[in-house]
Amino acid sequence: MSIRVGITGMIGFVGTHLRDRLAREKDIEVLPFEDSFYDEPDKFIEFARRADVIVHLAGVNRHEPQIVYQKNIELMEKLLQFADAAGRTPYILFSSSTQIERDNEYGRGKKRAMELLEEWTRQKNASAVSMIIANVFGDGGRPFYNSVVATFCYQVTHGQEPKIDKDGQMTMIYINDLVEDIYKLIRSPQPGYRVEYIQPRAQTKVSELLDRLNTYHASYYQKGMVPAIRSDFERDLYNTFITYMDAADWERQLKLNSDDRGTFVEVFKLENGGQVSFSTTKPGITRGNHYHIRKNEKFCVVRGQASIKLRRIGTDKVIEYKVSGEKPSWVEMPIYYTHNITNTGSTELLTLFWINEHFNPDDPDTFFEKVEL
Repeated sequence: MSIRVGITGMIGFVGTHLRDRLAREKDIEVLPFEDSFYDEPDKFIEFARRADVIVHLAGVNRHEPQIVYQKNIELMEKLLQFADAAGRTPYILFSSSTQIERDNEYGRGKKRAMELLEEWTRQKNASAVSMIIANVFGDGGRPFYNSVVATFCYQVTHGQEPKIDKDGQMTMIYINDLVEDIYKLIRSPQPGYRVEYIQPRAQTKVSELLDRLNTYHASYYQKGMVPAIRSDFERDLYNTFITYMDAADWERQLKLNSDDRGTFVEVFKLENGGQVSFSTTKPGITRGNHYHIRKNEKFCVVRGQASIKLRRIGTDKVIEYKVSGEKPSWVEMPIYYTHNITNTGSTELLTLFWINEHFNPDDPDTFFEKVEL
């Protein structure tokens, strides 16, 4: 029997990642939701009627302070009102923030919303959890809105000069870790109301964060080198950094060195680790049609002709690179982009691959999805 999960704010940063995470579970159905439902009670009530679980992610964190305060309360009030109108008591998971401990309108609005949820849970004898979440970062975050990581990544990759207003210490959680924690909470409802402090995975000063991103920029753009990745946080930050580049930056032209012995091409320079592989592909055959959520991967055709296609899951835009061993280049496979490679020539295709970790059959981090819908 499937679990029907509704996500308010499903088109937002956390919402899209949670939707994609739940889509990999065969016994979970993610219900359709649009922000317009808040102004269309009949649609919201039907949404609440169908939901076994509602993950309440909708919120406002950038606006006039009083509007931020009122809107976050109003969103919770409407959710509970519509649940009552539907005659249901779904298990509710509410996305709150460590800002509740600070004296600002955003934090006070989130805290009041938690109080409303607690009161409702007690009155309805329902189940609910308020999740206290630290600074979240990852691909898809909106610059100048979701996080300083999104802002700095965008600025560093687009020739802008980031500014540090206050060099404080930050506790941080990567988006993949957050949605995995939410998934586990969805699977483990408990009677009554409770507060869960989602465990941050890293700490860093703002200045240290910017220094690291500048290092990534120098390694990638100036040296064509993959920087050393010494921790999960650095891996996640580097993966995030790549997704803020322009798509044109994911392809790098390489120098072809030729003499009477043949040719030599320096493809990847690694500061540490990883795995290099190659494959041969017969004409007309396509390999791939899968995506990764952790692995950073690059393709390089060294013999033959090919079409490499990528599509960010959840979207319909296909990016294509037509590549050839006669003009070597490498192409980036960003996380959450399903990708494939097709031999478009008349001879056998030889392709070189680099990936940032050794293959583990018990944890392959490979999810099937066709590039072309």
